Amino acid sequence: MRKKTEEKRQSIIEAALAVFRDVGFEQASMTQIAARSGASKATLYSYFESKEALFAETMTSRAGREIRHAFSQLTLEMPLGESLVAFGVHFLTAVLQPSFLATRRLCYQEVDRSNVGRALYESGPKRGLMHVRDFLASAIEAGTIRPCDPGVAARHLLALLEAELVEIATLGYEVKASRAKLLEVVNRAIDVFLAGYAVTAPQANRKGPQNAK
Repeated sequence: MRKKTEEKRQSIIEAALAVFRDVGFEQASMTQIAARSGASKATLYSYFESKEALFAETMTSRAGREIRHAFSQLTLEMPLGESLVAFGVHFLTAVLQPSFLATRRLCYQEVDRSNVGRALYESGPKRGLMHVRDFLASAIEAGTIRPCDPGVAARHLLALLEAELVEIATLGYEVKASRAKLLEVVNRAIDVFLAGYAVTAPQANRKGPQNAK
């Protein structure tokens, strides 16, 4: 029964993403989404209390498993560079997924028309940022990151990881990034981050982390 419930929830999210992409957040209605998903409006509201909540879910659920796996790579139980590279590979794999990019574009489209962009940030990217910040704060305490504002350092880290590929992919350019290509991109980003923030500035693990497969 649990599986069927989760499948229905996911089908609603997929239908919602299609409707939002076709007509935008403002013009989309729960009636349209219900029709696209094959569920009743009552069923929709049993899963999501509002259109805003459903829209937020379409973003935070995209690549959710890969994102969660990315954050699980942030550990002090391995060398700092290896941990950050493992995180970076999983993070980029997630945010470069076509469905994730499509949802990010939708978010940008709605910024001037509603408060949904802020809601999305609070429910997704902000939580991720805080997770990275807390890890870097622990690294500061452990003596592998120099004393600094961990929140600022977290923003710098995420910006470096996204710098080469994410903006152009969001703007519609096709990015064909193999695992090897992603590893090259991530290594460059982590090298720059460590040069600025590590107590010593080791190069990132060029062979790639064992658990980034």
